[in-house]
Amino acid sequence: MLNKPQYAENIIVLVKYNENYKWFVTDKEIWFLDLKKLISSYREKGFEIPNPDDFSERFGIAVVNEDTVEAFLQEVSEFEVNNEELRKMLVQKTYNDVTDMLPSLYVDFDDKKLISFYPEPASYEFYVPEGWRGEYEQFIELIPKDYCYWIVNGENLFVKGE
Repeated sequence: MLNKPQYAENIIVLVKYNENYKWFVTDKEIWFLDLKKLISSYREKGFEIPNPDDFSERFGIAVVNEDTVEAFLQEVSEFEVNNEELRKMLVQKTYNDVTDMLPSLYVDFDDKKLISFYPEPASYEFYVPEGWRGEYEQFIELIPKDYCYWIVNGENLFVKGE
């Protein structure tokens, strides 16, 4: 695992694309899918953005959507993690706080929706591409059982408080 989940820095994201699911642990900033909307929002609030058309910090991709998903996923592939890596961290308690291990975002490229349960006021759901839905709600129940890394021997380690 290249990045360790860390509250408010590196987040856990589940991506669904072509009916396949993948977990990623990445810097939280790359998941504002429509950076143009985000920049526009900052400018409307009076912030000066020095290079509003420079998206180099996100691989030159201004809007991550169904048209750019493959290039984006290729760029973040080194941050992909599997269930066992995440489960091992939970079981061995190699995290600072259990909140580090909670999934923050569910990005579904098949159904064009982003669901955020990120606890800070980042509001990822407001910065989704045109034609997408952004929501803020718990999404654990949407995750297929095979991807529930927090379930160990039938026990939910999040509920158990471990």
